[in-house]
Order: sequence, then structure tokens, then C-alpha cells
Amino acid sequence: MNIFVTVDDLGMAESVNTGTRILLSEGVIDCVSIMATGSEVQDAVELARGSDAAVSVHLNCVQPPFLLEEDFPDSHFTWFRNGSKLAGKVKAEWRCQIENILSTGLTVTRLDSHQHIHNARGLREVILDLAEEYGIGAVRAAVLPDKWRSASSFILDRLGRKLAKEASERGISTPDLMLGFPESGNVSLKYLESQERYLEGDGTAELVMHPATEMVWVSTQTDELELMRSEWFAQWLKKH
Repeated sequence: MNIFVTVDDLGMAESVNTGTRILLSEGVIDCVSIMATGSEVQDAVELARGSDAAVSVHLNCVQPPFLLEEDFPDSHFTWFRNGSKLAGKVKAEWRCQIENILSTGLTVTRLDSHQHIHNARGLREVILDLAEEYGIGAVRAAVLPDKWRSASSFILDRLGRKLAKEASERGISTPDLMLGFPESGNVSLKYLESQERYLEGDGTAELVMHPATEMVWVSTQTDELELMRSEWFAQWLKKH
């Protein structure tokens, strides 16, 4: 199975951009996911412009500020239980975020969301509608190989599989698997080795990473950066 490496949260913080800059120069990133609401988004755009990496928009309705200044809930329980009630406001905000990145001249080929809320009922339709509206051919779906690790993994996997099915019906592609969720910001050599048994055969697995040169939201982000710069990681990618 082919591994597609994405760095999330580009534009959120200077240390995320700095870490991504290093990794882009070393050729281990396939895609950068840019947060249009981030304080360092302009630098993120320049990083993407100067690279060969694919560009995704990291749609955000969880962590303020937002572009339309809507007051969105910060509770996962609320989003995954009642997200459809906010679909209209979410669609307006996410449309604005997509247009913000497109206005820079970047070509956007993928969409995903901060903390994976686009997998929720009601929001699946929003992200797929927007992908169709802007001619964006791929959306991340949280289909997890290790869904039994926790209750949250099991629930997210169920939602991700529904998203993948709906996307396929609309001719929008999704990865066959998403790696990294159970260890978000803390992906280690041991974790990647534990995923090997799921990576046989054809298809694509998206490995979602959160490296940074300094802690942004978890201290192990610096460890992820060092892992991605290691010879072991380069060799692990070559196997797939």
C-alpha cells in the first residue's frame, strides 16, 4: 500500500511552519494542509508555493479565530452529535476559508478538517458539496486500520467509512486508510511498526503528522519532527 504523508496545521504557528520547511527541503512530505485561520497563514502559503507538495485546506470550526467571526462550539461531543444543526454556518465559514487559500493562487487538490469534524453527520455533506463546488477531487476520510484501540477511534472510523462511501458516489476520492489518529502529535517508530500488518496490498494510506520545532499543543510534536527526519523513516516510506 502506498503511503501519502500529510503535515496538518500549516499556518497555525511559526514552529509548525519551521518544522514543515525543514521537512519539505528533505523531501518527506507529499501534502501540506493549510489552516486559513492560522496566524502564520501567509508564510504557510509561501512555503506551499515554493514546494512540489499537494495543497489541502485544513478547514477549521473548532479553534478560533474564524474568518466570519461565528461562535462555534469547541466540544467534540457537540460536533459529532449535533453538527448537522450548524451545517449552514459551517458551510459559509468553510467556503470563506477555501476561497482565502485559492485567492493566493495556490492550486487546492484536497480538503480535510481540524480535529476531523467533517466526518460528522451533516458536515460530511458540507465538505463534499464544497469539494464539488470548487472542483476539488479528494477529501480525507477517517477510515482507521486500528479502530478497536479506543471508543473514539471506533466512532470516528464508522463516520469515516460513511464519508468514504458518500464521496465515492459523487466521484470524489478518499484514502483507503488514515494513519496517525490514535497517536496524534505523538506518532512514534513503535506506532508505525504496529501499522505494518494493515499496509499490505494495493491502495493508499494517508499518514497524518503534526511536527513542530517547539510545542504547540503537545510536547511530542518535536519528537515527530525528529522521527520524520530520520533515516529509519525514509527507509520505512521506501517500503511502501
